[in-house]
Amino acid sequence: MALMKRLQKSAVEITPIDITHNLESLQFESALNDEEKQLLTLRKRSHAMVVTACTQATFFANILHEARQIKKQMKSPQKMTAKILQDKEARDPLKVGIIGCGRLGSQLAHCLLTYGRVNPKDMKVSTRRPETLEYLQNKGVDCFHDNIKLVSLSHVVFICVLPSQIQVMAEEIKEHIPGHTILYSFVAAYSPQKLKQILQTNQILKPDLSWNKESEQNSWDCSENVNTALENPVTVEKTCPFGNLKSESVILTNEKFGELMIFALLNMCTSLRLNKSDCLSILNLTLFGGISEDKLQESDFIKKTQDSHGVFPKFDLVKISQINTSVQKRVSSSEHLRKAFINRYMMMFEEYLKRRAMLGPDMEES
Repeated sequence: MALMKRLQKSAVEITPIDITHNLESLQFESALNDEEKQLLTLRKRSHAMVVTACTQATFFANILHEARQIKKQMKSPQKMTAKILQDKEARDPLKVGIIGCGRLGSQLAHCLLTYGRVNPKDMKVSTRRPETLEYLQNKGVDCFHDNIKLVSLSHVVFICVLPSQIQVMAEEIKEHIPGHTILYSFVAAYSPQKLKQILQTNQILKPDLSWNKESEQNSWDCSENVNTALENPVTVEKTCPFGNLKSESVILTNEKFGELMIFALLNMCTSLRLNKSDCLSILNLTLFGGISEDKLQESDFIKKTQDSHGVFPKFDLVKISQINTSVQKRVSSSEHLRKAFINRYMMMFEEYLKRRAMLGPDMEES
């Protein structure tokens, strides 16, 4: 009997060895000739770009959602963050729309549902072939082909169409975009200035992603899908606009994009009819965890006035993307603000892993 127990214990403790791990003949590259191997950098770049784009967009949607919940609890905003992470039913949920659901759009939808605070019933997807999105529909996501309907019902719209489709889409929706709606474009061929012209709105965010010969030499695991990649804290920090590890990524993000997230969040708070004081409270809590050492103030955005109960102007996000502001200078030069931003960025993905560890397999079904 004792021998049997020792054998059972040994069987549990011994980790099976995968004899095929790192076997060259089974690697993706083994089937390529020398000419084709020169193109492997394109595969790495493409994978890193999708991971970076999805991570940043998921974080952005999450902070907008949190800000809307905090607004509902303005009497004690400092106590809200932990409660938000526990509540299943949001009081004022962020309505998310995705136009185009190819490779990037579908990956983004999965990330928003997995790591973000987006409830399936608060997400809408408009695509020419909604019947192919059975997985999302089974989750409760409303999938259809009606861009006007989607834009009119969303607080933030992620544009994931091909460059050849953007002009037709713009003509279709430009007269139906609500003033409070933020358009987040992944269409690389169109600058924010061009998008502003054809969409007739200045509430546009576009990730500033780039690469160079040095960054393409950085290591990157292309074998993982996007959701799995975001379980790695190192990978997540590489995508953070103010992250300390972003120089180690294949895809580089300009810090300017982090600044644009700040202005976009402030605009949303203003659209919720909050005064300057409340807007700043929510912004500092949501993006910087309410740190006391250093906070963004009214004078960082506009000339300081005596009226703290007044409202901020609606900032032109496209114009902000072209000029230097004191906000970017403050965040870039402040160790406290940078560290706080990174912590908030990382926390969203860490909280998901904690919830999954507590709830186990049932979490994927909930």
